[in-house]
Amino acid sequence: MTDNQEFDQKAATFYSVAQFLAEGKVPEGASIELELFFTPKDDADQPAFLKALKTFGYQAEVETENTENGTREAVLVNVPTKMTAEDIWLHEDRTSKLAQSRGFAPDGWGFLEPDA
Repeated sequence: MTDNQEFDQKAATFYSVAQFLAEGKVPEGASIELELFFTPKDDADQPAFLKALKTFGYQAEVETENTENGTREAVLVNVPTKMTAEDIWLHEDRTSKLAQSRGFAPDGWGFLEPDA
């Protein structure tokens, strides 16, 4: 990832979190289950990626989705964390670096809203 790509990705994350917080549905600092998505490129090494994630304490699973163009597999990483831009970026940045060095591309993130 180039410095510009990393800056753009970080800026998008901080903006998205600000939007979620402004909507008032999730309070800042609330415990959430962060979901990070990664899609394989041509040179993807899925076993190595899953092993690296596990080594660094992340839980991950392969998710299969049927699309118009066939089947798509992605790696889904679940991370218990806090609803702050800094905490989300920390995990997004770490897992993105693990992903890219093993042939995967970041494909967004989301979260499960905490119980009210």
